[in-house]
Amino acid sequence: FRSGGSLGLSKSELDARCQPSGLYPSCEWEQKQIRRLIGDGKLAARLKGSDSCISKSDRECPICFMYYSETNTSKCCNATVCTECYLQIKPQKDKHTTCPFCNNPKMAISVQRAMDEDDILKRDEEEQKVIEAAIRNRAAQKNGESSGLSNTSNIATDGGGASFGSSLENYNRSRTFSNASS
Repeated sequence: FRSGGSLGLSKSELDARCQPSGLYPSCEWEQKQIRRLIGDGKLAARLKGSDSCISKSDRECPICFMYYSETNTSKCCNATVCTECYLQIKPQKDKHTTCPFCNNPKMAISVQRAMDEDDILKRDEEEQKVIEAAIRNRAAQKNGESSGLSNTSNIATDGGGASFGSSLENYNRSRTFSNASS
């Protein structure tokens, strides 16, 4: 009887954690290598993602937009990535891969620790701030306050109003219209 790596999983437990989720049609990694990484606790389990958050501690993968109870984190920028997406990003044969989040040329990952109550509270507060900023942005656009890149200096200093991204989008939109009329 052989244990499943440093996690001490039984063969059947390790088999269940290593099954492809079906998110991608193929994976170029050798199954044996995936088993070794998952069994040693260096890679999160290959889980089926969910379209919505099932548990408060679920995390969303920013690549596939699915929620998982167990994910990986990039060591360079602490971005969350599910195992299926990581296996697509990093070819097994390449020693180094560029991080798709921060462009670090040597992306490395580790299994993300479970979220405690403080982590969940912090994430909920951040999400609420994003929602409130989006509402302020929509209100500003309805009132005609957000009209191009000139607002970015006000945004940077007062912390309110539209986000830089929406101002940039408006700026590009105005350039497109002015170029089309020329």
